[in-house]
Amino acid sequence: MIRHQIWHRLPLLLLVFFLLALTPRAVQANAVNFQLNNQGLTLLSENQFHLGPFTLFVTPWLYTEKEKTSFGLKEGGIDLGLGSFHLTIGRQLNTFGPGRYAFPLLAPLGSGLTAEGLDQVAYSFSTKRLNYKKLYAWVPVEDHFRLLLGQRTTYDLGPFTLGFAETALAKEGAPDFYYLPLPLVPVGVYQLLAEHHLDLQEAKGALNLLAEVDLTIRLGANCKIYGGYLIDERPFLYWPEGASLTQWEYQAPDRKPWKVGYQAGGEWNRPLGINGLKFYTEYTRINQFTYTAKDPFFNYAYRGKILGGPLSPDSDQLNLELVTTGHKTWGFGLAYSRRRQGEGRLGDQWTYQPGQT
Repeated sequence: MIRHQIWHRLPLLLLVFFLLALTPRAVQANAVNFQLNNQGLTLLSENQFHLGPFTLFVTPWLYTEKEKTSFGLKEGGIDLGLGSFHLTIGRQLNTFGPGRYAFPLLAPLGSGLTAEGLDQVAYSFSTKRLNYKKLYAWVPVEDHFRLLLGQRTTYDLGPFTLGFAETALAKEGAPDFYYLPLPLVPVGVYQLLAEHHLDLQEAKGALNLLAEVDLTIRLGANCKIYGGYLIDERPFLYWPEGASLTQWEYQAPDRKPWKVGYQAGGEWNRPLGINGLKFYTEYTRINQFTYTAKDPFFNYAYRGKILGGPLSPDSDQLNLELVTTGHKTWGFGLAYSRRRQGEGRLGDQWTYQPGQT
């Protein structure tokens, strides 16, 4: 009787045995970072658990200052990796742009070890020359539905790398095809189709777009420079009535401001031929009224922080950094950062005044 039961269950036992034999061994990785200054102590714990194509990641932080203690989650979620394709669900940091210190289109919320990502669903893939990422992030406003759609593409042409990225804040009721997970199709194309060709009423005022283009130039094996241009809203070219083709003007008739941002930077390995050193520099400028929409619902912020990073409208930032390289156990660096803030603030609305340009 017992022999019969064992023989009857033998296929099931063999199946379990082979599954255990084929299941990859779980791998765990941990790291702890800390930062101590005159303001307090910050602890960051990075944890990853790998099982086959799946990776579970959790990165909590803790900040303590005198009798005050706060904590949060920098990143946390699960990632499915199949070759160069990755599908990620959870909280994840985003950096859209070629920069090292600032990412005017999409950056982590906050700065330093306590910066946090967005709760999102994202996928990414890469080929020999192309890198692509698309995300859908949950960024509600006072319990009202609001979704951030974002994508970034870079294409490597050897000495040049071209980059394009866009983000869009969408409210409830937007056309469903705005959320299609198709790669390489700008949301602006969907908006143009919905408003000007399909004439969909629900598409009007349902979306607020921002875009960024950038170029990286490698000047040899040890040096590269890059530049980026952020577009929130800017006047289009127009021709005054009766004017010739040579009489076009940049400024729109209502003299609306250029809500844009600029970035330029560089990286120089072995500056002046000195081994073991690397030099970085970067300048970023955000024009006044950038990130502010006519409808406050579409202001480019979440949880009190600008989605494009700590630089607010009417501000700029300069970074210089010199670091040592070639040592695995230690490193040394000198850094200088200067940030200037004008009168502009997020939410300030532009109004036309006679004589204003």
